[in-house]
Amino acid sequence: MIVRVVTTFVLAAAVGACGSSVGTSAPNPTISGVVATSDITSLPPQPETTTTTVATDDGEVTRTAAPSSVPPAVRFATIHSLAPLSDTVADHRSQRLLAVTQGGTIHDLGHDEMPKVLDITHLTRQNGEQGLLGAVLSTDGEMIYLNFTSTEEQQAGDTVIAAVPRAPDGSFPSDDLITIMTIAQPYGNHNGGDLEILDDGSLLVAVGDGGSGGDPERHAHVLDDPLGKLLRIQPLSDGGYRIPVDNPYFDSALGEVWSSGLRNPWRIDIDPLTADLWIADVGQSEHEEINRVTAGANLLGGRGIDFGWSSFEGYAPFNDDVAPDERSIVAEPVYTYPHVDGACSVTGGVVYRGDLIEDLWGWYVFGDFCTGVISAYNYVSESTVELGVVAMPTSIERDHRGEIVVATATGDVVSVVRP
Repeated sequence: MIVRVVTTFVLAAAVGACGSSVGTSAPNPTISGVVATSDITSLPPQPETTTTTVATDDGEVTRTAAPSSVPPAVRFATIHSLAPLSDTVADHRSQRLLAVTQGGTIHDLGHDEMPKVLDITHLTRQNGEQGLLGAVLSTDGEMIYLNFTSTEEQQAGDTVIAAVPRAPDGSFPSDDLITIMTIAQPYGNHNGGDLEILDDGSLLVAVGDGGSGGDPERHAHVLDDPLGKLLRIQPLSDGGYRIPVDNPYFDSALGEVWSSGLRNPWRIDIDPLTADLWIADVGQSEHEEINRVTAGANLLGGRGIDFGWSSFEGYAPFNDDVAPDERSIVAEPVYTYPHVDGACSVTGGVVYRGDLIEDLWGWYVFGDFCTGVISAYNYVSESTVELGVVAMPTSIERDHRGEIVVATATGDVVSVVRP
């Protein structure tokens, strides 16, 4: 991670890259759901993790957090085919993998018939970059959190973060849906969509810059604005949320903000060993970028970090009339790639911490939606290896065993296995 402290401040008047910017401005969008209380708990700073014990064919071995120095090789195997997919969810409690369709359903892949365990097609629909975009289970598995765009007349296109409790049969009845947060969206694209659950039960929400192209309303750097951010909240079981007191702008700006300066963070990852934060941020017209920030002694990486958009696209200057807030720390990407040979939209991405593919250990696996190329990045050697091609990847996640699965817009669920 390369960081620099910003000392200047400028006031701002289908998954993929979009068109040119428009020189307009608008009031900051609304965000709702917060419950104004002060009895909020959070985890204390965490000790840095450097080693772990994993099971191999030769028994248990101790590995450091660093990536394997051997360039990995893998094979891809299609294990299921459904409707166009936006995400997968590891259900550790039931030892199963759930598949999330963009149209608004979630399916249990632990059965041959792949039954629906959730259906919110009456609340959302697949439309470009809209629909059911992401999901994650609570730490105890009792609740599934959803990130979708609304079809309600007064909130059409707005982001809804909701929760549904688990029923005794392992399903999630939509009649029990609880709204946690809503975010007004000015355009139909760049909704972000990912969710991550943290060890303290708080929820990390990835939100895009509001859409159109070029951040026309200059949302991404503004710390009083939820768009172009990672938000960290503490969901409440009966709806709404609290703001953790250790968020970086709890008393000085929009308290929900954890990180800023993002364009369309479609997929994010928290390394389960180190709590380092990885973000695959979809680029505008020329560059795709991957960000990594170490956790250090924090609960996770990214606290108070600005990732540079829209004053930068990757390393390249973009909008020269905006800059990150002086209270933030700017992090440059760890890896970028240009829009050449058909590449146009990065799909993140997880750090491999499984047991079965030794040479892939510690590498960050990501893809490009347009080319289908799946690659692995080593942050120590700053090298990449092309692993293969999977058509139209929309999400790369860990399953309930810790192994990598790729969800696609074609409907395929693809397992990453030994060569």
